[in-house]
Amino acid sequence: MGNIPFYLLHFVFICVSFQSSFIIACNHEYGKRNITSCSDLHLVKFFNVQAYGAVGNGLEDDTLAFSRAWAAACESPSTTLLVPGPKTFLLKHSIFTGPCQPGFNFQIDGTIVAPKYPVQSTNSRVWLEFKRLKHFSLTGRGMILGQGSGWWYLACRVVNYKRFCRRLPTAIQFEYSRGIIISGITIIESPRSHLNFLGCHNVEVLSVRILAPENSPNTDGIHIEFSTNVLVRDCVIGSGDDCISVGKGSSNITIQDLTCGPGHGISVGSLGKRHSTDEVSNVLIDGAKLISTQNGLRIKTWQGGTGLASNIVFSNVQMVDTANPIIIDQYYCDSPMPCPNQTSAVRVTNVTFKDIIGTSATKVAVRLSCSKSIPCTGIILSDISLKLTSGGQPESYCENAKGTTWGTVNPPSCLL
Repeated sequence: MGNIPFYLLHFVFICVSFQSSFIIACNHEYGKRNITSCSDLHLVKFFNVQAYGAVGNGLEDDTLAFSRAWAAACESPSTTLLVPGPKTFLLKHSIFTGPCQPGFNFQIDGTIVAPKYPVQSTNSRVWLEFKRLKHFSLTGRGMILGQGSGWWYLACRVVNYKRFCRRLPTAIQFEYSRGIIISGITIIESPRSHLNFLGCHNVEVLSVRILAPENSPNTDGIHIEFSTNVLVRDCVIGSGDDCISVGKGSSNITIQDLTCGPGHGISVGSLGKRHSTDEVSNVLIDGAKLISTQNGLRIKTWQGGTGLASNIVFSNVQMVDTANPIIIDQYYCDSPMPCPNQTSAVRVTNVTFKDIIGTSATKVAVRLSCSKSIPCTGIILSDISLKLTSGGQPESYCENAKGTTWGTVNPPSCLL
């Protein structure tokens, strides 16, 4: 055939590379955004942040370029805003606001990094803020690096003099959005909470990894508040606070196949702080492994509050050297000063702990501390087998807790 001209070989290489990228994109998009086959992918428009001026060296500020790319992508239906790998993009503070056209996918295959120190950023309480979106997805194989180790020394839990401390920013927060899918990404060392949902509906968080050290302050993994119909499935979370916390105004929350540790376990609450009226209902935890966490499965409410925590099921959970594996605490007090005794309380009712096995790091493996004026009712303990990590028999402690025991329960139930 003779020698092929270099320019023709170069053209063939470009075509093959484009086809490979197209196939990867197709595999990523297929089945996630109502695309019925790869032949439909031509309908998806790709907006690469580098085409809008993003440098991607991890040193120069790419905030403005991301803002421009977002504005362009937001106006077009069936859009993918692409953050390419292996580039690293520095963002100081970004607000991604809708409404946008439906079928918008924010695909992170590279790395987005926060400023290394607070002096380089604004005083915002959220670093990456997503608002008023519908049918939106945040996906990819990339990472979001919060660089929290350069911020934590200013946290109010660390600084002795409160006037010198700062409320550090949450890494990612979705606000007043619906039809949200978050899949595949990794979030590392946020300055504060990693992933928050506020006033959101119909949310799926799938195969997300969140990593922070045990001593990092207030670094909750996922926090849900004033939100409904939320599914968290197949996630791995290690943090310095709750792996997942379900806060006030939330209902129809499902958590499946979670790996948690280090951290403070899975929490409903806290509820009723500062005499507020808070409600949480219809929460299902079905499948979890808690490894060396400070708490296991917990409901926490403040004295003086009102409201209701009801229809909560913790099931199919393995504890590994977990402190306080099962705990209801209506005397919760996250304060350096003692909290005064008060008669009003958030009512806790219809709570089930079932199919829970493993080891407890504390002597009291089941602690149900409920209000004298408003006892816990409808508590079910079913098929529980907990042993002490150090060997020996754990104990149960109950105060004003009423309910029923089913099957074999160890430590023996103390329910009234």
